[in-house]
Amino acid sequence: MKFYFGFGANRSAEMIRAITGRSAIGVPAQIMHFQLCTESLRNIPLRARRILAKKWGEDFVSYGIVPKREQQVRGHLWLLTDRQRECVRQWELVGAWSQDVCVTAYINFFGLRIAVPAVSEALLQQKVTPVDGVQYETFIVPKEQILRIAESVRAFA
Repeated sequence: MKFYFGFGANRSAEMIRAITGRSAIGVPAQIMHFQLCTESLRNIPLRARRILAKKWGEDFVSYGIVPKREQQVRGHLWLLTDRQRECVRQWELVGAWSQDVCVTAYINFFGLRIAVPAVSEALLQQKVTPVDGVQYETFIVPKEQILRIAESVRAFA
């Protein structure tokens, strides 16, 4: 089992279920010293861009995170099985578009702020547009479309 910090669409229980085929236990959380950003298809590394363009076309845009002091990102801390985590890694094209990153996720437990070591994925060196990581829409692309695509390309059933 692994703690995974999901942001953007991955903070949604529906998205985690669509990616992994299973529900997961999770709680709202935030990470510090990361900047939420958006990235358009033209700025994504070529190998990942080719994969994404097949399902999304040229108008694709996505959230990502990059290290940045004094910033924070709100999301969800999920307890995932190793198999579920591997599904998320494949969905996020870790190695081609993003890289695994160790983060400290902070959760509020009856008024206590608890730090939990977790994993997530940060973008590789690409051109991005910073956005507010505290107040943002969960789905930057149509929700029904991203859920349908995630289910159709799921790594494991």
